[in-house]
Amino acid sequence: MRRFTWGRGVLVVGLAGAVAGVVPSGVSALSIRVRCRATAVVTNYGSGTVSTIDVNTRTKNRPDIPVGPVPSGVAITPDGKTAFVTNLTGTVSTIDVKSRTKDPTDIPVGPAPVGVAITPDGTTAFVTNLGSGTVSTIDVKTKTKNPTDIPVGLYPAGVAVTPDGKTAFVTNFGPFTNLDPSTPEGIGTVSTIDVKTGTKDFTDIAVGSGAVGVAVTPDGKTAFVANRASGTVSTIDVDTKSKSLTDIPVGANPNGVAVTPDGKTAFVTDLSGRTVSTIAVKRKTKDPGNIPSGLSPLQVAVTPCRR
Repeated sequence: MRRFTWGRGVLVVGLAGAVAGVVPSGVSALSIRVRCRATAVVTNYGSGTVSTIDVNTRTKNRPDIPVGPVPSGVAITPDGKTAFVTNLTGTVSTIDVKSRTKDPTDIPVGPAPVGVAITPDGTTAFVTNLGSGTVSTIDVKTKTKNPTDIPVGLYPAGVAVTPDGKTAFVTNFGPFTNLDPSTPEGIGTVSTIDVKTGTKDFTDIAVGSGAVGVAVTPDGKTAFVANRASGTVSTIDVDTKSKSLTDIPVGANPNGVAVTPDGKTAFVTDLSGRTVSTIAVKRKTKDPGNIPSGLSPLQVAVTPCRR
């Protein structure tokens, strides 16, 4: 049996943030601002737990929540009620965000699940299985896996669903040595899946080396792809499924990527350091300076606002 070593660091961080709202220029926010109670959900790779953080007060809730062994990816349902956490040992755990309790029964999926994304209507979770080159789908309401997995590219890692719920973007890391994704040998690709039919587009999209994280902007126009081996972020036009000619340089080992609800900023984790980069979405340029984080930040997710 193959053993997958996905992250070298002890801690896998699902960084999260929130934006209270977008106010048109020239209009005061004081009379219309509604406090946003957002929760950050953090997967702790080394301890098999999940931490939750109140974003407004920047305080961590205690104690941490035990999940499956080696938790990696995390996604939150659009209503903000349930977190889905992939465990590299082949299961998905679900957590009630408000009560901070885990469902006692984990969901079996494919080998070495890494990425997870939930459709905007909250009905289906997509899970990438690094070990089998497939994507599993889970019925969110019943918490059961659909019997048939979807074949994609080599070593699928990240997944994101477009805001219209029509297409899932899946990053394929590509070949790497000794199953250690820090030493890739090939160019990464992105597969696209028709959500309604569960079928993959015949042609994959070539991106940077070691494609891992992926996020789609709230307007559904652009997909951002973190390329771990090349230290860049690629951008893809969602409608034409074509990559921009120029990639965006970020940290040495970018891994996770997420876009804020207002669509202005993309957050990118740097696995080799302790920082998070930010990208101005409209200009497609990296902001100067990085944000300090924990050891080896891996994944990043943004919760919807609870009002």
